[in-house]
Amino acid sequence: MNVRLYRPADRAAVHCICADTAFFGAPIEAFWGNRRLFTDYFAATYTDLEQQYLWVAEATEQVVGYLMGCPDTRQLDHRVRRHILPRMLARVAMGRYRLDARTRRFIGQYIVSSLRGELAHIDLACYPAHLHINIALEWRGNGLGKRLLHAFLAQLRSADVPGAHLETSDHNIIAVPLYEKLGFRLLDRRPTRLYMQATKEPVHALTYGLLLLEGAAKHHCHQAATGDG
Repeated sequence: MNVRLYRPADRAAVHCICADTAFFGAPIEAFWGNRRLFTDYFAATYTDLEQQYLWVAEATEQVVGYLMGCPDTRQLDHRVRRHILPRMLARVAMGRYRLDARTRRFIGQYIVSSLRGELAHIDLACYPAHLHINIALEWRGNGLGKRLLHAFLAQLRSADVPGAHLETSDHNIIAVPLYEKLGFRLLDRRPTRLYMQATKEPVHALTYGLLLLEGAAKHHCHQAATGDG
Protein backbone atom coordinates (compact mmCIF):
# COMPACT_ATOMS: atom_id res chain seq x y z
CA MET A 1 0.00 0.00 0.00
CA ASN A 2 1.23 3.45 -0.87
CA VAL A 3 0.16 7.08 -0.48
CA ARG A 4 1.20 9.58 -3.13
CA LEU A 5 0.12 12.72 -4.95
CA TYR A 6 -2.54 12.47 -7.65
CA ARG A 7 -1.69 11.85 -11.31
CA PRO A 8 -4.00 12.61 -14.25
CA ALA A 9 -4.25 8.88 -14.97
CA ASP A 10 -6.00 8.47 -11.58
CA ARG A 11 -8.99 10.62 -12.57
CA ALA A 12 -11.47 7.86 -13.45
CA ALA A 13 -10.65 5.84 -10.30
CA VAL A 14 -10.98 8.89 -8.04
CA HIS A 15 -14.32 9.85 -9.58
CA CYS A 16 -15.61 6.28 -9.17
CA ILE A 17 -14.59 6.05 -5.49
CA CYS A 18 -16.09 9.49 -4.90
CA ALA A 19 -19.52 8.32 -6.13
CA ASP A 20 -19.22 4.91 -4.43
CA THR A 21 -18.62 6.49 -1.00
CA ALA A 22 -20.53 9.81 -1.09
CA PHE A 23 -23.39 8.71 1.20
CA PHE A 24 -21.61 8.33 4.55
CA GLY A 25 -19.23 5.83 2.95
CA ALA A 26 -21.92 4.17 0.81
CA PRO A 27 -22.91 4.80 -2.86
CA ILE A 28 -24.39 8.16 -3.76
CA GLU A 29 -27.53 6.65 -5.26
CA ALA A 30 -29.14 6.63 -1.82
CA PHE A 31 -29.92 10.34 -2.27
CA TRP A 32 -28.71 11.34 -5.76
CA GLY A 33 -29.62 9.55 -8.96
CA ASN A 34 -27.10 10.84 -11.52
CA ARG A 35 -23.54 10.04 -10.39
CA ARG A 36 -21.98 11.60 -13.49
CA LEU A 37 -23.58 14.93 -12.67
CA PHE A 38 -22.21 14.67 -9.12
CA THR A 39 -18.65 13.71 -10.06
CA ASP A 40 -18.46 16.24 -12.90
CA TYR A 41 -19.09 18.93 -10.29
CA PHE A 42 -17.72 17.70 -6.97
CA ALA A 43 -14.83 15.39 -7.89
CA ALA A 44 -13.78 17.46 -10.90
CA THR A 45 -13.32 20.46 -8.64
CA TYR A 46 -10.26 18.71 -7.22
CA THR A 47 -9.06 16.52 -10.09
CA ASP A 48 -9.24 19.46 -12.51
CA LEU A 49 -8.46 22.49 -10.30
CA GLU A 50 -6.52 21.31 -7.22
CA GLN A 51 -4.38 18.40 -8.35
CA GLN A 52 -1.40 19.57 -6.28
CA TYR A 53 -3.37 19.03 -3.05
CA LEU A 54 -5.04 15.77 -4.07
CA TRP A 55 -3.56 12.63 -2.52
CA VAL A 56 -4.38 9.04 -3.41
CA ALA A 57 -3.89 5.69 -1.70
CA GLU A 58 -3.04 2.77 -3.92
CA ALA A 59 -2.85 -0.96 -3.34
CA THR A 60 -2.24 -3.83 -5.75
CA GLU A 61 -1.40 -1.15 -8.34
CA GLN A 62 -4.83 0.49 -8.20
CA VAL A 63 -6.22 3.60 -6.53
CA VAL A 64 -8.32 2.59 -3.51
CA GLY A 65 -8.79 5.91 -1.73
CA TYR A 66 -8.18 9.64 -1.86
CA LEU A 67 -7.95 12.86 0.08
CA MET A 68 -9.23 15.88 -1.83
CA GLY A 69 -8.35 19.25 -0.38
CA CYS A 70 -7.19 22.79 -0.91
CA PRO A 71 -5.22 25.40 1.07
CA ASP A 72 -7.65 28.28 0.42
CA THR A 73 -11.39 27.56 0.33
CA ARG A 74 -12.37 31.08 -0.77
CA GLN A 75 -9.99 30.96 -3.70
CA LEU A 76 -11.19 27.53 -4.77
CA ASP A 77 -14.83 28.63 -4.57
CA HIS A 78 -13.97 31.51 -6.92
CA ARG A 79 -12.30 29.13 -9.38
CA VAL A 80 -15.29 26.77 -9.26
CA ARG A 81 -17.64 29.63 -10.16
CA ARG A 82 -15.32 30.63 -12.98
CA HIS A 83 -14.48 27.23 -14.47
CA ILE A 84 -16.65 24.36 -13.18
CA LEU A 85 -20.12 25.94 -12.99
CA PRO A 86 -20.15 27.38 -16.55
CA ARG A 87 -19.10 23.99 -17.90
CA MET A 88 -21.84 22.28 -15.89
CA LEU A 89 -24.53 24.74 -16.97
CA ALA A 90 -23.54 24.30 -20.61
CA ARG A 91 -23.89 20.52 -20.27
CA VAL A 92 -27.29 20.90 -18.59
CA ALA A 93 -28.44 23.14 -21.44
CA MET A 94 -27.32 20.51 -23.96
CA GLY A 95 -29.27 17.81 -22.15
CA ARG A 96 -26.15 15.93 -21.05
CA TYR A 97 -27.58 15.20 -17.59
CA ARG A 98 -30.81 13.55 -16.51
CA LEU A 99 -32.26 15.26 -13.42
CA ASP A 100 -34.19 12.38 -11.83
CA ALA A 101 -36.57 12.81 -8.91
CA ARG A 102 -33.98 11.99 -6.22
CA THR A 103 -31.53 14.55 -7.59
CA ARG A 104 -34.21 17.24 -7.86
CA ARG A 105 -35.38 16.56 -4.30
CA PHE A 106 -31.86 16.81 -2.94
CA ILE A 107 -31.17 20.09 -4.76
CA GLY A 108 -34.43 21.47 -3.41
CA GLN A 109 -33.66 20.29 0.10
CA TYR A 110 -30.18 21.81 -0.09
CA ILE A 111 -31.72 25.20 -0.87
CA VAL A 112 -34.20 24.82 1.99
CA SER A 113 -31.44 23.74 4.40
CA SER A 114 -29.37 26.78 3.42
CA LEU A 115 -32.30 29.13 4.06
CA ARG A 116 -32.97 27.48 7.45
CA GLY A 117 -29.38 27.92 8.58
CA GLU A 118 -28.70 24.20 8.70
CA LEU A 119 -25.33 24.54 6.97
CA ALA A 120 -22.29 25.28 9.10
CA HIS A 121 -20.56 28.63 9.29
CA ILE A 122 -16.77 28.33 9.21
CA ASP A 123 -14.19 30.96 10.13
CA LEU A 124 -12.07 30.80 7.01
CA ALA A 125 -9.54 33.23 8.43
CA CYS A 126 -8.50 30.57 10.93
CA TYR A 127 -9.40 27.44 8.95
CA PRO A 128 -8.94 28.38 5.28
CA ALA A 129 -8.04 24.87 4.09
CA HIS A 130 -10.53 22.02 3.80
CA LEU A 131 -10.51 18.34 2.93
CA HIS A 132 -12.66 15.37 1.91
CA ILE A 133 -11.43 11.83 2.40
CA ASN A 134 -12.80 8.44 1.33
CA ILE A 135 -11.51 4.89 1.10
CA ALA A 136 -13.04 2.08 -0.98
CA LEU A 137 -15.07 -0.26 1.24
CA GLU A 138 -12.83 -3.31 0.91
CA TRP A 139 -9.69 -1.33 1.85
CA ARG A 140 -10.93 0.35 5.02
CA GLY A 141 -9.26 -0.51 8.31
CA ASN A 142 -5.74 -0.60 6.89
CA GLY A 143 -4.62 2.81 8.14
CA LEU A 144 -4.83 4.47 4.73
CA GLY A 145 -7.04 7.30 5.94
CA LYS A 146 -4.55 8.22 8.65
CA ARG A 147 -1.66 8.16 6.18
CA LEU A 148 -3.55 10.37 3.73
CA LEU A 149 -4.35 12.87 6.48
CA HIS A 150 -0.76 13.00 7.70
CA ALA A 151 0.49 13.66 4.15
CA PHE A 152 -2.02 16.43 3.49
CA LEU A 153 -1.57 18.16 6.86
CA ALA A 154 2.22 18.09 6.48
CA GLN A 155 1.78 19.73 3.07
CA LEU A 156 -0.39 22.47 4.59
CA ARG A 157 2.10 23.12 7.38
CA SER A 158 4.95 23.44 4.90
CA ALA A 159 2.88 26.06 3.06
CA ASP A 160 2.20 27.99 6.33
CA VAL A 161 -1.56 27.42 6.14
CA PRO A 162 -3.02 28.39 9.55
CA GLY A 163 -5.75 25.78 9.81
CA ALA A 164 -7.97 23.23 8.08
CA HIS A 165 -11.58 22.18 8.43
CA LEU A 166 -13.77 19.30 7.30
CA GLU A 167 -17.48 18.58 7.30
CA THR A 168 -18.99 15.23 8.25
CA SER A 169 -21.96 13.93 10.24
CA ASP A 170 -22.82 11.93 13.34
CA HIS A 171 -23.51 8.98 11.01
CA ASN A 172 -19.80 8.77 10.22
CA ILE A 173 -18.95 6.76 13.33
CA ILE A 174 -15.67 5.38 11.96
CA ALA A 175 -13.97 8.54 10.70
CA VAL A 176 -14.89 10.94 13.52
CA PRO A 177 -12.68 9.21 16.15
CA LEU A 178 -9.77 9.36 13.69
CA TYR A 179 -10.21 13.09 13.18
CA GLU A 180 -10.34 13.68 16.93
CA LYS A 181 -7.26 11.52 17.51
CA LEU A 182 -5.32 13.66 15.04
CA GLY A 183 -6.28 16.83 16.91
CA PHE A 184 -9.37 18.05 15.08
CA ARG A 185 -11.87 19.73 17.39
CA LEU A 186 -15.62 20.09 16.92
CA LEU A 187 -16.44 23.61 15.73
CA ASP A 188 -20.12 23.28 14.91
CA ARG A 189 -22.94 20.75 15.29
CA ARG A 190 -26.43 21.31 13.95
CA PRO A 191 -29.37 19.15 12.83
CA THR A 192 -30.06 19.04 9.10
CA ARG A 193 -32.87 17.63 6.98
CA LEU A 194 -30.58 17.41 3.97
CA TYR A 195 -30.42 13.61 3.87
CA MET A 196 -33.89 12.84 5.19
CA GLN A 197 -35.06 11.17 1.96
CA ALA A 198 -32.35 8.52 2.48
CA THR A 199 -31.93 8.26 6.27
CA LYS A 200 -35.59 8.78 7.28
CA GLU A 201 -34.24 10.41 10.45
CA PRO A 202 -32.48 13.69 11.30
CA VAL A 203 -28.76 13.90 10.75
CA HIS A 204 -26.45 16.15 12.72
CA ALA A 205 -23.93 17.90 10.50
CA LEU A 206 -20.53 18.21 12.19
CA THR A 207 -17.74 20.62 11.35
CA TYR A 208 -14.25 19.93 12.67
CA GLY A 209 -11.20 22.18 12.60
CA LEU A 210 -7.50 21.83 13.23
CA LEU A 211 -5.17 24.76 13.90
CA LEU A 212 -1.77 24.31 12.29
CA LEU A 213 0.03 27.45 13.47
CA GLU A 214 2.10 28.01 16.58
CA GLY A 215 2.38 31.05 18.81
CA ALA A 216 0.36 34.25 18.75
CA ALA A 217 -1.46 33.59 15.47
CA LYS A 218 -2.66 30.23 16.77
CA HIS A 219 -3.82 31.87 20.00
CA HIS A 220 -5.74 34.50 18.04
CA CYS A 221 -7.52 31.83 15.99
CA HIS A 222 -8.36 29.89 19.13
CA GLN A 223 -9.97 33.01 20.62
CA ALA A 224 -11.91 33.60 17.40
CA ALA A 225 -13.12 30.00 17.33
CA THR A 226 -14.21 29.92 20.98
CA GLY A 227 -15.41 33.51 21.33
CA ASP A 228 -12.91 34.21 24.15
CA GLY A 229 -10.95 37.41 24.55
